[in-house]
Amino acid sequence: MKMNSVTSIALRICLFAGIVVLAIGLLVSGTEYGTEILWIGVLILIMSPFVGVLVAYAYLLAEKDWKWVKVATVLIAFIAVFLIFSLLKN
Repeated sequence: MKMNSVTSIALRICLFAGIVVLAIGLLVSGTEYGTEILWIGVLILIMSPFVGVLVAYAYLLAEKDWKWVKVATVLIAFIAVFLIFSLLKN
């Protein structure tokens, strides 16, 4: 499979998982855990691009395309640093 196909599949899985979790959260929104389930669905959707980058990174590693592995490594590092800073801020 090509990298775009693999990445597209990963992004679709995240999208559908996020939508399903959001739908479940809406169905149980009147209960004790409804809000938490909704937030998990939102988090899945927010993390989808990061998963796409990780899948592309794994594909590039397997293909030994070192130029783009370096680019993906920098991108993953930036995302991880900003994610850590945003978590520590709260």
